[in-house]
Amino acid sequence: MERLYLQFDGEEIIALEGTSGALHEVGRFPQMASALLPEQAQMLEQLVGRSRELVLCLPADRVLVKRLTLPLVAEENLREVLGFEMDRQTPFNLDQVYYDHRLVKRNPKAKTLSVDLLVTPRRFLDDLVSRLQELGIKLDRATLCQQQVGQIQSVNLLPQAARHDRTDSARYLNLALGIVALLLFLGAIALPLVNKLQVIKALETRTELATGKAEVTRRLLEQVEQLDRNSRFLVDKKQAMPMTLEIINELTRILPDDTWINRLSIKEQEVQIQGLSAAASALIPLIESSDKLHNPRFRSPVTRIPQNNTERFHLSAEIIRGQTDD
Repeated sequence: MERLYLQFDGEEIIALEGTSGALHEVGRFPQMASALLPEQAQMLEQLVGRSRELVLCLPADRVLVKRLTLPLVAEENLREVLGFEMDRQTPFNLDQVYYDHRLVKRNPKAKTLSVDLLVTPRRFLDDLVSRLQELGIKLDRATLCQQQVGQIQSVNLLPQAARHDRTDSARYLNLALGIVALLLFLGAIALPLVNKLQVIKALETRTELATGKAEVTRRLLEQVEQLDRNSRFLVDKKQAMPMTLEIINELTRILPDDTWINRLSIKEQEVQIQGLSAAASALIPLIESSDKLHNPRFRSPVTRIPQNNTERFHLSAEIIRGQTDD
C-alpha cells in the first residue's frame, strides 16, 4: 500500500486509502489507546505496517491558505522569507504556528513569485500528533486532503522532529542499488569474454578440419587472432579500470546520511554522481578529502527543491590512478 491517510472525526480516527481526490474508508478506531479492542489494535498495526507513508489529513478550517506575491530573489531563501513575513501576512506570530509553502508560478518579466502559504496552529497539530503517538503511529506528513485542494499534497506542515525517520532505509536502499549495479557491471564484463572464448574454441576446431584448404585456414587463423586481441583488450581494459565496489564503498564512507545518490556512472577515470542532498556545496570538500578521488566539480547548477528542503546536484570527480589497483 502506498499511503494510509488518517483523519480525526469526533472521538474516532478514520483510516483511508486511495488518492487525495478519491479516498475510501478502511477502518475506524478510538483515539484513546486504552479503548482499542484487540482486533482493532491488530488491524491498525497491519495498516500502518504495510503503508509506505502515513499522512494526517487536516481539516480545511484549521489551515490558513494565503497566496502571496514576492520578489523573485526571495526564492533562494523562501522559507526564511515567509517566516519573517508571518506576523504581517497572517494573524499569528511565527512561534505560534507550523507552516509550509507551495511555489505556484514564476513571472520572470515582473521578477515575482506566486506562493501559497499554509499555516496551522502549533497547539492544534501537536495535540493530534501526540494522540497518534500514543497509538504507536509516527507520521510522515500532515497536509490538506480535501479533493478541492488536492493539488497541494506536496505541502507538509508536520515539524521535522515529529516525522518518521526513514534515513536508514534510504541509505540501505542506496547501498543495495550500488551492489546491484556492481553485479550488472561485472556480468557485462564477464559475458562477452565467455562468449568470445567459446567462439575461439569453435574456430580452432574448424581450423583443424580445414587442413587441406590453406586459404580457408589462413582466414580462420586471422579471425582467431583478431578475437584473441579483442579478448585481451577486454581483459586489459577490465584490469585497468578501478574496481567499482571500491568507489561505491568510498562514496558510502564520505557522503553524509542526508545525501541520496540517484545515479552513479564510472567511465574510465571519471566518476559522475547525481542525486539529492541537504547541502550539495558541502560535498565538494568531502570528496576532496578522499584518497581515491580528486578534482571534484559540479557538472550543472545546483537546483533547490523547497518542498523537501534539499538540493539536486550533478557532480563529477577524477579517480586517482593506482588507488584501486591493490
